[in-house]
Amino acid sequence: MKTINSWLLIIGSTLLLCGCISSTSTVYRDAEPTKVQFESDAAARLFYETLSKYYHPHNRSEKTVRFDVPLVFSAEKKEVRGRNLEFNEAVAECDTDKNGVITEQEARIFANRYR
Repeated sequence: MKTINSWLLIIGSTLLLCGCISSTSTVYRDAEPTKVQFESDAAARLFYETLSKYYHPHNRSEKTVRFDVPLVFSAEKKEVRGRNLEFNEAVAECDTDKNGVITEQEARIFANRYR
């Protein structure tokens, strides 16, 4: 009986004295929006409509990394992508000749990819 009580005391003390170290961090990644010009209002409208309705880059979701050691340590790191990164990727995809001006034809090609 004394052995069982000793073991219960050791287990109970271990659980009570065992600390839990926890670390959570969130990193927001964003950038300055790319400067872009549009050949016409129609090109701008088509680009922004496509961007808001259909454009979803492959890595748009949040990225979470978690590491746990039960009852001792827990660490979590979350990375959130900003809207400017998505905008910059869309501009780079749409402006095929990389001259900083999106033509109506480029905007139409961009829109057709996502419809």
